[in-house]
Amino acid sequence: MEQISRYGTPSTRLISMLKCLEYPMRNVREGDKFVILTDDQMDPLIWQATMATLHSRGAECLLCLYPRRSHHCADPSPLALGAARAADVILALTTTALNSGTPGLRQIRSEGSGKGKTPVWLFEELNQEILIDGGGASTAAEVEEMCEIQRRVGAIYDNGKQIHVTSSSGTDLVADISGYAPGALARRWGEIPFERHPETGKLGSGTWPFGEVHVEPLPDSANGVVVWDETAHYPPGQWKQPVRLSIENGRVVDISGGHEAREIRGYLERYGDDNSWRVGGEIAIGTNRRCLPYTGCMRSEKKRYGAMHFGIGHGADRGLVNSVLRLEGITDRVTIVVDGKHTVARDGEILV
Repeated sequence: MEQISRYGTPSTRLISMLKCLEYPMRNVREGDKFVILTDDQMDPLIWQATMATLHSRGAECLLCLYPRRSHHCADPSPLALGAARAADVILALTTTALNSGTPGLRQIRSEGSGKGKTPVWLFEELNQEILIDGGGASTAAEVEEMCEIQRRVGAIYDNGKQIHVTSSSGTDLVADISGYAPGALARRWGEIPFERHPETGKLGSGTWPFGEVHVEPLPDSANGVVVWDETAHYPPGQWKQPVRLSIENGRVVDISGGHEAREIRGYLERYGDDNSWRVGGEIAIGTNRRCLPYTGCMRSEKKRYGAMHFGIGHGADRGLVNSVLRLEGITDRVTIVVDGKHTVARDGEILV
């Protein structure tokens, strides 16, 4: 946010912004139907640039703008959900996370087009700095490099049973990652984003900025400590004090730290349910070298090379933990070892 804090956000930045949207929009064709979900706190210049790029490629675009939701994973306006059901692609451009923990979006994705799901393009919490000066400026060659790294990491996870994550800030977590279909993670994370399916011709999913590979632990199997030492979806911004999550048998049993820890406890109690305290979310490592450190913004930090985002609550991969809220936080420069012998990353450097 340094450039924004120094110079503001002039409308002329639209010139650079349009350039950074070329890659995710490269396969859009005339007649593709997009519904853009956004809220009244999103930078209007970003959704204007998005609509302009889609329109220039002949797509049919509908913008659904509604008041910002009270918390992450809260459903959009029911009117917006109705419009989204007719879309070929739902583009989430909101200041609150609309991941698959959101009940309304989960329903859309299961009923939609393509291969039985409506692809959701996740551009949540995006700002100009991320798009122009950070991970949103990634090139096609850089995305291909990320996919190859992710494929190799996914292949280790496919053949692994136990993951052990540590960090200098105090993370020390062990979990069971077995049970995926053979080769599922290598295929998934090695796929180029925003591509068209060769058989159906439908657009696939993607995130922007791009760059992560995750694995979801089996329910009730995670034990140890996770320290979120940078930021989380809530409270927003760069943290002053880390938050320590104590986990027993796949459930958060204690949250300790300073002001941020107190805020998280209140947030979970106010908006979550019983399953929101379970470890159903992902253990992920970022692969995007363009994402800058210390931004305090999850859209960038969760893709940042060598940083982990760890989620509690709803698990999208296995569908075995369902909650009304999923909360993700960042742990910097992690070390990841699978089955006690495969070192995926050491101190934030991916080794495979």
